[in-house]
Amino acid sequence: MAEALRKVKQAFGGGAVIISTRTHAKGGLFGIGGRPYVEITAARHASDLPGPLRRSMIQGRSSGEKRTDGAATTMRHGPARISAPDVSGLFDEVGSLRTLVEELVGESRRARAGNVPDQLYETYQKLVGNEVAERIAQRLIERVRHDLTPKQMGDIRLVRTRLAAALESMLPTAGPIRFAERGGPMIIALVGPTGVGKTTTVAKLAANFCLRENRRVGLITIDTYRIAAIEQLRTYAQIIDVPLEVVASPEQLRDAVLRMSDREVILIDTAGRSQRDALKVKELKGFFRAVKPHEIHLVLSGTCGEAVLNQTIDRFREVGVDRIIFTKLDEAIGFGVILGCLEKAEALLSYVTTGQDVPDDIEPGEGRMLARLILGTEPDGVAPVDQERG
Repeated sequence: MAEALRKVKQAFGGGAVIISTRTHAKGGLFGIGGRPYVEITAARHASDLPGPLRRSMIQGRSSGEKRTDGAATTMRHGPARISAPDVSGLFDEVGSLRTLVEELVGESRRARAGNVPDQLYETYQKLVGNEVAERIAQRLIERVRHDLTPKQMGDIRLVRTRLAAALESMLPTAGPIRFAERGGPMIIALVGPTGVGKTTTVAKLAANFCLRENRRVGLITIDTYRIAAIEQLRTYAQIIDVPLEVVASPEQLRDAVLRMSDREVILIDTAGRSQRDALKVKELKGFFRAVKPHEIHLVLSGTCGEAVLNQTIDRFREVGVDRIIFTKLDEAIGFGVILGCLEKAEALLSYVTTGQDVPDDIEPGEGRMLARLILGTEPDGVAPVDQERG
């Protein structure tokens, strides 16, 4: 067997893929007393294997033989002879089948697109490809179609300009957190599922308020499940010199807020709750009833698909979410899901994050910037938007 595998590597290289091996006897009577042979089915690369496996047979049949550790393997005095069936016809069939499938998929998408004009269909496809829901992409295209003449729809730059304006109008943003004169501190809570970056986002906000805006900040965490998260936030609190309290009940949360009454803003970090865990989400309502946050920001990851994001929004809606923070946009494949999420949540976009650095990698959600991301244009690729509006 070892000798046969060596011949496979000699013939096909180190990247050869072994499909199957078997040992059989040649000669003898009904397989009794015959000479054992090793047969290996292999391919040069995994990518060479179509649906029906193309078999490359390495056979070593000769009268000479060599035994190693009691096992016989066929040998040749010259290079191993490799026999393979003619699969050129199979290549053609696979290519034709692929073309047919692509055409069917394209026809299906075109049918779902409804009344999208031919001049705008490629633009529509790009929107859908960037994770914009089909229903929203159709509405956007309809707005552009309504504003332009058939001749103008052939002007790609003009289409992008109008589309950017339409996108911007569909991206309700809250801008950065604004502080108003009030009798006590502004209380802001961040909620969301596990792994979306709530704790890091809390640290970024705290650092910016404290170091760049010179605000008096207090931190509270009710995430008593993850010791590492508490220590992470404690480290940030020590660096920027702000108080941190860890609480485990609504009563403790209320008392902690009272002790921080001299702060201008209190940021509350919460434990990650699965969108499927209704009980844990309801626990949050008990905490928030005790302190009544002024704003509750739902933190969502830009790397999640639309279905997961919709489930998350449905579950956390009951705690009173009124702001959305999108994290990990630097890892996102498409940005169009932001549109659907804001529409479904009926909330305003407050911030987006684009990395792990504290206090950097966070900025207020801004409609024009997000429209540019969704369209996939360069920073000045939609510069004429303002000119067109004027």
